[in-house]
Amino acid sequence: MKWNSKVTATDDGDRGAPNLLTFSSYPERQPGPSGRRHAVPPVALVSNLVNQQVAEAFKKLYFSKRTGVLTCEAGEARRAVYFSSGFVVGARSSLEEDRLGEVMMRHRRITRGQFEDASHFIKSGWRLGEILAELNIIGEEEIETFVRLQLLDIACTQLITPPKRLAFSNLTTVDSYVGAPLSVADILMEAARRAPSIGKEIDSLKSDGRKLGFPKDPLKRFQDVNLKPEEAFVLSRVDGTQTAKDIFTVSPLSEEMTARTLIGLLTADLIEPDGDEAPKETKEPKEKVRPAQESPEPAPAEAPGASGPVPEREEVERLFREFPSRNHWEVLEIPRGSGLEEIQGAFFRGVKRFHPDRFRRIPAPDFQEKLSYVFRRITEAKEILTSSARAGYEALAEKEGLYEASRKSSIPSPGGVAGRPAGDAAEAMSLFRHAQQAYQASDFWNAIQLCHRAIDQAPERAEIYHLLGLALSKNPKWRQDAEKNLRIATNLDPWKADYFLALGSLYQEVGLHLRARKAFEQAKVVDPTAEVPEE
Repeated sequence: MKWNSKVTATDDGDRGAPNLLTFSSYPERQPGPSGRRHAVPPVALVSNLVNQQVAEAFKKLYFSKRTGVLTCEAGEARRAVYFSSGFVVGARSSLEEDRLGEVMMRHRRITRGQFEDASHFIKSGWRLGEILAELNIIGEEEIETFVRLQLLDIACTQLITPPKRLAFSNLTTVDSYVGAPLSVADILMEAARRAPSIGKEIDSLKSDGRKLGFPKDPLKRFQDVNLKPEEAFVLSRVDGTQTAKDIFTVSPLSEEMTARTLIGLLTADLIEPDGDEAPKETKEPKEKVRPAQESPEPAPAEAPGASGPVPEREEVERLFREFPSRNHWEVLEIPRGSGLEEIQGAFFRGVKRFHPDRFRRIPAPDFQEKLSYVFRRITEAKEILTSSARAGYEALAEKEGLYEASRKSSIPSPGGVAGRPAGDAAEAMSLFRHAQQAYQASDFWNAIQLCHRAIDQAPERAEIYHLLGLALSKNPKWRQDAEKNLRIATNLDPWKADYFLALGSLYQEVGLHLRARKAFEQAKVVDPTAEVPEE
């Protein structure tokens, strides 16, 4: 089901203070035969199974790669789920039933007596799992398994229970409770499995005539998710041509479990009504799926010391260094003049290989920033080369040789600005106004040339560097120079919020979210009323 979710946040300026999240979720409406707008028949009334307010919060935090804690109050219970770069790494609850010891006793791994014996040592500062392992009651490798179970219990209960209050607090760093972070898609799927019994949702799914396909957004489409073999079969039937009713017919699961699987996939944005068909250029599964153990047992986690796929990690580092000097064709590793099929094929190969979910065991912010940049450049290349913007980009790309030839003499460095002799200020501003007109007309090459000439006449004018940075940013190969010129503008006039906003937008556009956040924060310092783009 497709939902519109309005999210508002209040921020008192303290990075650690809570942002109060208020959600209003409702199905899209379409005009009926009489002209009145009627609610679209929902797919399984997803909001009745998994609370949409909390689910939307989880997804927003994942897709915006946020770090902090989401607190949910429901009745007398308070539950907190910790996020690191969008992945779930820990959870806490005020209820005794959610404590680690209770979880282990529910799964009959320890007895009440063993728990009470271990509790005597908690005053020493050790954690319960460490104490149980030291007493040889459990193995050290089991600590991770049961901590993950506890995390799932708390997160799933948070997703199933209607909240009285939601609050998210930004944190610079979050301590991980688990060696392998959990994806939001995994948690949403588990919540759908655990939700109270369903009834009318099955009929709603069968009566919905929309065909189920895949989201266009690759960040949603290629999420890494654990599915049981039967659930993976259900997902494999989704190809953009089958309705939910068709899938019920061929599913090896019961109607209830088929409905839960579809609802989980829909809630996690892994599939959607009226979505894309399966790509025809590959016979591989549309989603990367790993077999999982029977619920509620989690899949065995890798050793906490593992650092991820080393060769591909090195590849991310290499591409981060090389992509700034590559054009869109070089990013996709295809020749100029490639057609739609070649572009789409190269795009799918790239986003599958460098999807953030594949590297969630490497939480280092610096690496995640580089990975985000590589993923965004691949996506951007495909978007430009398959849209009406291609013609304008190709025209600008043809000027790359001319630009490189004049680059050293035309683009100033911050340290060289003060020593340059001033020219004709009036001529500089005349050139600047013409450059503005060229930029507004999307004649970016002419805008760049005019800005260079204006800077030769008036090297102290911040607004010229600002415009030059904006024009240079239109070609990915020139973005490093764009960054340099925008920084010069902020140095020359540090009280102009627009310059910091432009710098932040440049970083955000290429997936450098940490740098973008710093620039946007500086813009708000300069002008508290500045409108900062959403991440």
